[in-house]
Amino acid sequence: MQDQKDKQPGLLVWDLPLRMFHWGLVLAVIGAIIAVENNRMDLHERAGLTVLGLMGFRIIWGFSGGYYARFLNFIVSPLALLRWLRAAKNDDDGGQVRSAGHSPIAALSVLALLAIAAFMSSSGMFSNDGILFDGPLAHLVPQSTKFISTLHHNAKPILIVLIVLHLAAILYYKFRKKINLTKAMVTGRATDAPDKIIGKDGGISTARLVFGICLMAAFQLATHSIPLLRPAW
Repeated sequence: MQDQKDKQPGLLVWDLPLRMFHWGLVLAVIGAIIAVENNRMDLHERAGLTVLGLMGFRIIWGFSGGYYARFLNFIVSPLALLRWLRAAKNDDDGGQVRSAGHSPIAALSVLALLAIAAFMSSSGMFSNDGILFDGPLAHLVPQSTKFISTLHHNAKPILIVLIVLHLAAILYYKFRKKINLTKAMVTGRATDAPDKIIGKDGGISTARLVFGICLMAAFQLATHSIPLLRPAW
């Protein structure tokens, strides 16, 4: 009986549109960094437009997505964060039952990553490289584009630091607490033992699934159309 219990699928936490968003963001950010390091500003712009579209989707999905995708269900008060940190300190080996979804500290990390990604993708629309390339909307703010470009450039180290911290947390959970967060974001299901995690089912209806995918596609179409606003000259 115990073997059958262990083989049961884990709790469904992350809905499919959220997982598509997550891995799409990973690929787009990596693509943007590689492109800019190789002076491929055309590809850097396309990657930035992809990130911008994903950010638009995530904001709406944060109110209409699955249970664990909604901002209301993972943003906590400072007091709740302190309580969680105390409990986590006393449970460093992961022996206690945990709640599904983002922990309070992970929620802060997610919000920080979303904020910096949204800032860099939006500011990039108004930036230039100081040589030949202008963002698709830079012509709308000719007096401010240099300042915006500086902010855009200076935000890159912040993004890198947040990514490194995010990866460190994933490795900590994998090797210290034996929880595979990467696999969970692929399958959508928690990898914890069934008796080590509690929470609601994070699944969504077929109608909401279709809505989420169409919403993501619509945002991508809209953001990748922005370069059409660039003046012909």
